[in-house]
Amino acid sequence: MTAPNILFLVLDAVRVDHASTYGYERETTPTMSELADDGVRYDHAFAPSIWTPTVHGAVFTGRYPSHTGIYGNSLGIPDDDETLPETLQRQGYRTFAASAGAHIRAGRGYDRGIDEFVETRRISPDVDFFRKVLTDRSFARQVLFSLTRGPDDKTQYKYDRLERFVDRSIDDGEPFFGFINAKTAHNPFNPPRPYKEMFCDGFDRPRWEFLERLRGQLGGETQRLRDHDTEKLRQISSSGGDGVMVDAVEMTEEEWDVIRAWYDGAIRYLDDVVGRLVAHLKERGVYEDTLIVMTADHGDNFGDHGLARHAFCLYDTLLHVPLVIKPPATGDAASVAGRTIDEQVSLVDLHPTFLDAAGASMPEYDFAESLLNFEQRRYHDFTFAEYAGFEGSIQRLQRKYPDFDPTQFARTIQSVRDDKHKLIVDNDGNRELYAWRADPGETEDLADQRPEVVDALEAELEGSLNPLDSPGDFATPDDPELEEQLRDLGYI
Repeated sequence: MTAPNILFLVLDAVRVDHASTYGYERETTPTMSELADDGVRYDHAFAPSIWTPTVHGAVFTGRYPSHTGIYGNSLGIPDDDETLPETLQRQGYRTFAASAGAHIRAGRGYDRGIDEFVETRRISPDVDFFRKVLTDRSFARQVLFSLTRGPDDKTQYKYDRLERFVDRSIDDGEPFFGFINAKTAHNPFNPPRPYKEMFCDGFDRPRWEFLERLRGQLGGETQRLRDHDTEKLRQISSSGGDGVMVDAVEMTEEEWDVIRAWYDGAIRYLDDVVGRLVAHLKERGVYEDTLIVMTADHGDNFGDHGLARHAFCLYDTLLHVPLVIKPPATGDAASVAGRTIDEQVSLVDLHPTFLDAAGASMPEYDFAESLLNFEQRRYHDFTFAEYAGFEGSIQRLQRKYPDFDPTQFARTIQSVRDDKHKLIVDNDGNRELYAWRADPGETEDLADQRPEVVDALEAELEGSLNPLDSPGDFATPDDPELEEQLRDLGYI
């Protein structure tokens, strides 16, 4: 049997409850829904952490963060851990990956096993920029898109390069693996035209992005939202809501609705870009022969639990993610089309899933299982998540709000869930227990009411995960461009 092609498509920072595939009222993910109709939708998929580098480290190795050491400020894949692309490359796959901002990059080991690794970069008017416009068709398209429709964090560039890679692989008759993390739905929630205004009534901006930038250079108002303080909302969306967490800014529910509308527009934009790729696969006649995994690495907070961004907690606003798998048209694929899975799964399961699809020999996994063999597979009794903090986030809050003491956020956290309950434990000895199926918003802490459940789950956690050490010192990259990207994203 010919090995299937594999595509791993990550929509960064997309919450499951903002995906129309899962019943959300706005039509944010029609392409995801189409893939679910041809495949399997997982209703309870959970990330192993809440931050891009730790989640991807877990997926690329098939192990939880405390087992690999990829957490806190140690974010590179260890040299002695074979990565997913390395295994697939040995299996005969041609491999592609695109960097994800300052996190998923070559310096952290994500280029290992990759035949074509695309480093994204800023659009800036220097000599290299003009040379790249003239020599790289995908880059030239991204420049035109960004100057007319607005920024998308290089999503167009990544997907255009992936399409070209797919075409070459098809022409050469080689199976391919492609990975993209696209970050348009990450703050500052400023998707390109017409997506920012798609779900936001009364929003106005210049027709073209270059006119908006020119207006801003001349001191004019670049965007306007009727009956709202547009500048306040812009600052909140740009910062991810730092002021909310330190009680320096009050947000009404109507104002959060605006932020969520911009976020939803960004999700729809990403979904439409994936739709273009799916259409291309069908045009080239390889859609049926391709395993497509569409998911998110974590969610985001919009005032939930008094928090913003994706940090400082292990609540399901960050851990519960969409996951759809469209299998290749072999085996039991036809019989599972349109199926939904209610059991809990973890994104660490994607590592054995990809190797299983490729026919590669799999290592011994402690807590990961292939999601293929849909009719007969066994699901987890327990899944876990971990967060070891990150000094950059604490230092950012200290720098911006010197009167605020952010040490309350400087903690390591681990969680475990069984089929009914989820326990969250931090290094200060705090325990929170939620009936996650009955109370998906995690509004009622049951720890005092169910001590026997707390004890049982804590024993399971301690017997399964390793302790999380201090996050350590963050090494600022010796690269001004990467450092600036980290600052823009709010990590330093």
